Amino acid sequence: MLTAIFLATIVSLGSKQTSIVTSAKPFDAAALTWQGAANVRIRTTGEWVAPAIDGDITDRHATAITHFAPATSLEYAFDAPVSNVTVTLFEPSAVRAKFSGPVVSRVEWGCPDGESAPLWPPSYSVVTHAVVHHTAGANDLTDWAAEVRNIWYFHTFTNGWGDIGYNYLIDPNGVIYEGRAGGSGAIGAHFSCRNTNTVGIALLGTYSTVAPTNAALASLEKLLADLCRLDAIDPTAMLYHAPSQLMLPTILGHRDGNPSAVTCTHGTECPGDVLYSMLPAIRTDVAAILSAPPPRRRRAARP
Repeated sequence: MLTAIFLATIVSLGSKQTSIVTSAKPFDAAALTWQGAANVRIRTTGEWVAPAIDGDITDRHATAITHFAPATSLEYAFDAPVSNVTVTLFEPSAVRAKFSGPVVSRVEWGCPDGESAPLWPPSYSVVTHAVVHHTAGANDLTDWAAEVRNIWYFHTFTNGWGDIGYNYLIDPNGVIYEGRAGGSGAIGAHFSCRNTNTVGIALLGTYSTVAPTNAALASLEKLLADLCRLDAIDPTAMLYHAPSQLMLPTILGHRDGNPSAVTCTHGTECPGDVLYSMLPAIRTDVAAILSAPPPRRRRAARP
């Protein structure tokens, strides 16, 4: 079931434009994209809010998915001239997914395309770098699978990528969700237009001023260890990433791609200041997981 119920494209007519979009059905989240250097405010009722910016979108400006009480109209205002404004409104989820296994599959979290990506069939590369992100959205949702579906819709249709951009997503409860279709090595859309040789892992929420939960961090480190083992990556190494022409840590934050002259990014603070500051410790923890001996099996007692 698609969770985005309304997609409108509106061309801005001038500076400080205020516009309203309405929907016949209630929605409880929204995201905007636009062309032009401007700041945006939004509201349904009450006070204006400045939504967080999604740094993973590189060819335009975009907000993160912003949540609020169910409404049928959204008002937004820019402080400078913009063009090609797209507003996506997301329907409240009526489906609660049931999970089994260490990684929630696309089918289990309710991806409308299931395990496939017909609009963007996967292609593959050897993974040399793991890129850590945050989604810059809410930290306190009760239905994280619905948020994964929202991100899938936003990436697939609003951004025009044809699938979700991250390879994996992790919620604050530590649940890991399969992202990009195609399994290990499938090239995603998350690292400043230079996605070859990377795997993208996004923590659901915003970690600019708060730390991820212990459960999310434990799942992140376990997943990174599994990926490093699979792809023979040294988690504490620096390694040249040819697509971006940068010398990068093998476990890095999205913002580490900002200095590259060959990327299309306009700059990002992703994965947030607090999470980014934790990456050195995360690398050390992942190395410790990889070096730990396997648990000893107990022999069955003789009768």
